[in-house]
Amino acid sequence: MTDHTDPRLQLAQPGARSGFWLFALTFVLPVAITVVAVAVSASRSGGAGLADYLALGGVILLCGVLWQVLSRFMRRQALSLSAEALEVRSSFYRSRTLLSELKLDQARVVDLDEHIELRPMLKTNGFALPGFHSGWFLLRNRRRAFVATADGRRKLWLPAHGKHDLLLEPKDPGALLARLRELATPAGRG
Repeated sequence: MTDHTDPRLQLAQPGARSGFWLFALTFVLPVAITVVAVAVSASRSGGAGLADYLALGGVILLCGVLWQVLSRFMRRQALSLSAEALEVRSSFYRSRTLLSELKLDQARVVDLDEHIELRPMLKTNGFALPGFHSGWFLLRNRRRAFVATADGRRKLWLPAHGKHDLLLEPKDPGALLARLRELATPAGRG
């Protein structure tokens, strides 16, 4: 694959908002629930026992590991481009689409606040937090799409013939669209 070193063409990384939600949902919430459960148990039995402390320690350890693993996968964002295909890797998911399958004449840089029909509506096999979407989604326009977006405003919508579209957030969506169009022409493949 080529064009994997141009930073403008790479996918945007998740922002602080999605990092906050990941930490809150995978660490803070389960630990807080466990603390409350241990406190209720201790108040009913006259004090916390060794099993209560072991359970709390186990939950803290397990949630800390889960948070670290998911955080690492969330930052796993990569885009590779060749004269034949566009390959996207986002968290646990991967998509390879031939350039010949893309409708590049209809592709455009969009703001999802203005083009709500392109917003992910239903997660079919994906990972999503506020400000982060990765994997397979059904868009509001009822098209299946591979989505790799962070918290920015500008996304690149790439409709395709057949099975699915792509909704991506490269650092520079216009530059990626221009490069895709250049590679799709016979002169750009050489």
